[in-house]
Amino acid sequence: MTYVYVALGGGAGALMRYLASRAVNLLFSPALFIPGTLAVNCAGALFIGFLSGLFDGAAGAAGTAAYQTLRPLLITGFLGGLTTFSAFSLETARFIQQGNIAAALVNVVLNNILCLLCVFAGMGLFRLCGR
Repeated sequence: MTYVYVALGGGAGALMRYLASRAVNLLFSPALFIPGTLAVNCAGALFIGFLSGLFDGAAGAAGTAAYQTLRPLLITGFLGGLTTFSAFSLETARFIQQGNIAAALVNVVLNNILCLLCVFAGMGLFRLCGR
């Protein structure tokens, strides 16, 4: 059943990535970076930080059905489908191919720094929720 959970989560995450990325790109036109990719990468980083706190705290309950269902569904599946590191890499490579090194550097810095900050924010959010 784990494969089914990963597949269902992945499909839902990919659909969410498409819709969210498209909506953000319509609101903020791409210039020095692709805003839709940055938005879903940050959201994925925030959620994985939060879920890591949730599931790390449930590690003692790793044998429970809820843990065995939700971890592959949400982290491997949904967040794996949602986050777009491969799209980010392609977009950065295209900036470089176009000779736009400044845009490539801005894209790399924003996606890496903001997503790391979002992971920590998600972990902090989990702690604020009181476990």
